[in-house]
Amino acid sequence: MMNEVREFLSKLEGRVLVLTHHNADVDAMASALALKEFLSGKCEARVGVSESVSRLASQVFSPEVLVNPDCSEFDAVILVDTSVPEQLKGVENLRADAVIDHHPPGKLVGRVSFVDESAKSTSQLVYLLLRSFGPVDPKIQEILATGIVTDTAHLRLADREVFRILSEMDVDFQRIFKKLETEPDISERVATLKAARRMEIFKFGEILVVFSFLGSHEAVACRNLVKLGADIAVVITKKENEMRISSRAREKVLKKGIDLSEIFREVGRFLEGSGGGHNLAGSANGKVKNPVKVKGLILSLLSERLGRYRKLR
Repeated sequence: MMNEVREFLSKLEGRVLVLTHHNADVDAMASALALKEFLSGKCEARVGVSESVSRLASQVFSPEVLVNPDCSEFDAVILVDTSVPEQLKGVENLRADAVIDHHPPGKLVGRVSFVDESAKSTSQLVYLLLRSFGPVDPKIQEILATGIVTDTAHLRLADREVFRILSEMDVDFQRIFKKLETEPDISERVATLKAARRMEIFKFGEILVVFSFLGSHEAVACRNLVKLGADIAVVITKKENEMRISSRAREKVLKKGIDLSEIFREVGRFLEGSGGGHNLAGSANGKVKNPVKVKGLILSLLSERLGRYRKLR
């Protein structure tokens, strides 16, 4: 798979769009920006996102991006960190000629693809791809190392392959960690407090699962609810005609047979959209459904793996 994408990149010319998902996180932006830098000597390459770039990614990279670009204006479109149309709704004439991703494959398969679900980040896949052409530029190394660090929760979820790749890189990791230091803005803090006030708590044996409902910042709220003490946090939002659900979990739930990506693939089908993610971070997007029924489905799927539960609050 990597060789097919390598050959595809080697033949590129003209206008190229490197495209990623809505609220693009650091890994997504790092992957897109690294490819743009690599291609800039031979193509007119631009980075595009659906809807927006996340606050942290904007702070770290200050990227120049096209928001909701028109794919028909480009000779080639490379999709990174997603292959799910629901995460690219703002993009016009959506297509993918190549896909590079570490999530389960979605509907946008591309003519060629480099997809590895065992990888901890898309940035590490982009690094392997670019390294196959020869030594990777130090500037690109730092961009990709930053993406790897964030998608491994500051290396807490890193495996041997991640450390092997990072050991090849000639980068200043203290500089990277410094760049990633950020004070949550007031909207994120308010969202977390609202999520905590509204949350419902369910107990599956010794596993605490919490649900909450917000209008935005669902991913941030999930992470912070886990920090507050939840073993699994699920936050549901409704935006216009779309429902979005984020979840996060502590590593201890893996021993109980929980894989949030599997659970939220089922949820995505229920929403008539898409779902997936990683074992400790699942998400789903789709049509607006009754939130009580959505919560009931998630509780049922968790119960299949964790047994009976009772509501605490």
